[in-house]
Amino acid sequence: MRRLSADQRREELIAAAITVIARDGLAAATTRAIVAEAGMPLGAFHYVFASREELLERVIESVTDEERLAAWLGVDGGGDIRTVLAQGLDAYLRLLETDPSRELALLEVAVHAQRHNPEAARAQWRTYLRAMTASLEHAARLAGVTWNTPVDEVAHSFISALDGLTLTWLGDRDSVAARRHIDFLSAAFAALTLPSTEGSR
Repeated sequence: MRRLSADQRREELIAAAITVIARDGLAAATTRAIVAEAGMPLGAFHYVFASREELLERVIESVTDEERLAAWLGVDGGGDIRTVLAQGLDAYLRLLETDPSRELALLEVAVHAQRHNPEAARAQWRTYLRAMTASLEHAARLAGVTWNTPVDEVAHSFISALDGLTLTWLGDRDSVAARRHIDFLSAAFAALTLPSTEGSR
């Protein structure tokens, strides 16, 4: 058996869970199926996670962090806020195009949490909101602007818009239409900014 640290075991089990859920669905993602995918004994699971629900919470955090990183790695910086937002959204869409099963896995986990663990669902929402708020603050810094509306309120609306983009694309796989929607969203949210001054909100 490979010698792994607790953190390494945790990350490999999260990756295995995402793979199993994306391929076979959430119902098939038992602890036995997940450890088999990871090539670990069952005891390794209970060494790093108290329960399957705890693992599912970490799946949400992991996919959210990866999507945020992928989006901002796709931003060159130096452009206006509309361009920065469009680049970030387009990078996210490219990630979705490349591996839609990951997003489907995340959506399935989210629906499961709503039905079986409302507190976990609320925690998921808080994770999304924190990540989006940080992303929008980063976008504003790159473009040299500030938000003229509290950024957490902007983030709330941006998540709603992004969820719509995601669900529509998963339904029709029309990337041309999705990119038209990205242009519209970028312009609409750019209108909520002002040129940066000495301080920022």
